[in-house]
Amino acid sequence: MRDQETFFEPPAPEPGDTLDSWLVLERLDSGAYGVVYRVHRSGHPEAGDFALKLARKVWDARFEREADLLQRIQHPSVPRFEDTGFWTSPRGHRYPYLVMELVVGSTLYEWAMDPPPSSVRVMLVLAQVARAIDAVHSVGAVHRDVKGDNIRVTPDDRAFLVDFGSGWLPNARPLTDTTAPPGTTPYRAPEVLRFMWRFRRDPDARWRAQASDDLYALGVTAYRLVTGTYPPPVIEEEPRKLLPPSELATVAPALEAIILRLLSEDREARGTAREIAEALDRALSEAGPAGHRAIVPTAAAAPTEEGVPPPSRETRSSTSRRSNSSPTSEPERSTPQGAFPIWLSWASAAMVGGLVAAVILVMLDWGRPALPQPEALPQQVTQRVQEEKPDAGTAGLGDVAAEDQSPTSLQDTPTGGVLPAGIGRQMPPSPFNGQRKPPCEPRMETAIRGGCWILIGRMEAPCGAKAFEWEGLCYSPSFDAPKQPTSGEP
Repeated sequence: MRDQETFFEPPAPEPGDTLDSWLVLERLDSGAYGVVYRVHRSGHPEAGDFALKLARKVWDARFEREADLLQRIQHPSVPRFEDTGFWTSPRGHRYPYLVMELVVGSTLYEWAMDPPPSSVRVMLVLAQVARAIDAVHSVGAVHRDVKGDNIRVTPDDRAFLVDFGSGWLPNARPLTDTTAPPGTTPYRAPEVLRFMWRFRRDPDARWRAQASDDLYALGVTAYRLVTGTYPPPVIEEEPRKLLPPSELATVAPALEAIILRLLSEDREARGTAREIAEALDRALSEAGPAGHRAIVPTAAAAPTEEGVPPPSRETRSSTSRRSNSSPTSEPERSTPQGAFPIWLSWASAAMVGGLVAAVILVMLDWGRPALPQPEALPQQVTQRVQEEKPDAGTAGLGDVAAEDQSPTSLQDTPTGGVLPAGIGRQMPPSPFNGQRKPPCEPRMETAIRGGCWILIGRMEAPCGAKAFEWEGLCYSPSFDAPKQPTSGEP
């Protein structure tokens, strides 16, 4: 019997173990849905190292989906597929694994932190990502989770689009049954969020993932990359006020124009991934001196925008949330006079954005009247019967990263309005004082960002005020119990 809820039990594979023909060299990382190892072919170390991603759940069909997509997509900016198979645990449970090209590098947001890149470097990287997305779309597939954490950049600025477990392809077997397909909330296109709101009470409504969804997500990724914050959320029918990137950071005009095109509320105006790549190529050739200046916050970028700071800089592998190598040290760069230090802008924006979100929640909870029903949406948005049931994905090590603190997730309120959800405590970039650090106890702890954390049952995000979100699940920090006295009071 296929037990979809059975998670693998210790002992998990360790360095020196083999999975079929793959020799485990080291464990790179772990998350809610998988564990990533560095491996090479037994007896053939000359073939190089690869990344092996092992599922945490038996018979996890998301790994089959990711393997299928990687085999169809042959592109220099997509990790090369190598193998797939099953690992049999000591108790006889079978867990799927996937082997692919090992990409050593940083996430896109980490890459941009120290030192800040120029508009030219950003356009070079985004052009590679756009061509990878075009390769996905050319086989009729949709990635469905394009974001900075799913883009890896090597030290020589080579970009990879990774984590295809959330992907969709024609005639794919349904894996989940939700209104919206897998994804990460702040990267969802306005039409998707409005569809979710319009049909929030219809259990049969399904949004069909489209290529334009990936392009909008690329726009959000680029906007956050250069400004350090997300675009404002879309909840109702009113048009949002989107600040151009140049009002927040020193962005070249050509790059700004492409970002605003990708963020258009008219999905036809976003064009195709190939057109975006070509537009980036043209912008590179016409960049001029402005394109080579480092992107830093401007004086106008006061920390009042909603959003969260990029994650702390730490290198990661292509199939895990972190790479196996340390960041390359780089010389310090001074901040131009009149500009905020970029780390201060991000941190302040996160703090103020969290306060704004809390105020919104309180206002809505104090008897906000029911929102009016929206006007009829375009036919292509309201089409429901033809929508396939979306499938979950591993998104590498988790379906949906819990990095969103913007109030864009929707749920019903007692008053009939819409209550923003998803506000929660995000995983801190480093352990707390006194928190246990790896090696963690494998039977009950998970190593995350240098600390040991305890998964709270099967509780999913949002986690509230007493837990921390990671990969869509809820964790609490692990601390050593206080030592018991060895003798009584004198």
